[in-house]
Amino acid sequence: MHASILLVDDNKEFVDNIKDVLEDEECEVLTAHSGEEACLIAGQRSFDLVLMDIKMPGMNGVECFLRLKDKDPDLKVVLVTAYALDELIQQAHDNGVLAVLKKPLDLAQLLGIIHETRSGADGGCVLIADDDRNLCDNLNDALAEHGYRVAMANDGPSAIQAAQNQRFDILLLDLKFQELNGLEIFRRIKALQPKVITILITGYAEEMKEVIRQAIEENAYTMLPKPIDMDRLLKLMNTAAENRKTGDFQKP
Repeated sequence: MHASILLVDDNKEFVDNIKDVLEDEECEVLTAHSGEEACLIAGQRSFDLVLMDIKMPGMNGVECFLRLKDKDPDLKVVLVTAYALDELIQQAHDNGVLAVLKKPLDLAQLLGIIHETRSGADGGCVLIADDDRNLCDNLNDALAEHGYRVAMANDGPSAIQAAQNQRFDILLLDLKFQELNGLEIFRRIKALQPKVITILITGYAEEMKEVIRQAIEENAYTMLPKPIDMDRLLKLMNTAAENRKTGDFQKP
């Protein structure tokens, strides 16, 4: 995989175990046991990724993350925690953390994030929330080919949980779910990630027109009918991403 990683945690046993796993994947791993030490090391060289615990004595992981991002806005940081630290996690998401993972770590998920970091994919991170698994798979394949990193959720609670754990640039949101309606899911994800660009997708545009109107009034980007025109979707996503970078954000 050949990624350079700074691994930061005050639990030395955890550091040793994860370091062994990452080195087996041919990663170069440097370690630190405090936020202060991590800031010192990161000031001396660059890394492809920083993997850091949130709860540490002295400077916590979010404080360290903010300092590192202040010096290098493009630095990719993944935070990990075994605790319910909602306020700190939200602060990290608001400031562009790549992901927040729960301990014990899902190693396959971690390695997937590292692989995406090294693959050169630069389209952004997309959450597809739709109970049609075939559609999700098809969208996943198409978006991955165009450099997007994709996560999928097939029900409302899973979509909200994904937004709690990872920052997304774009949300593709179906409006019909069994557990929660699409407008409620949209509102809860926007509360977690106010900057996410939301493209609504539905096969029931006429039936859902009032929900669509309300979501767009609350700053959803636009709506696409099913079956989805992939060329149109990609153009919308690219335009939205470019507009956000320049600060000239306009809806289609």
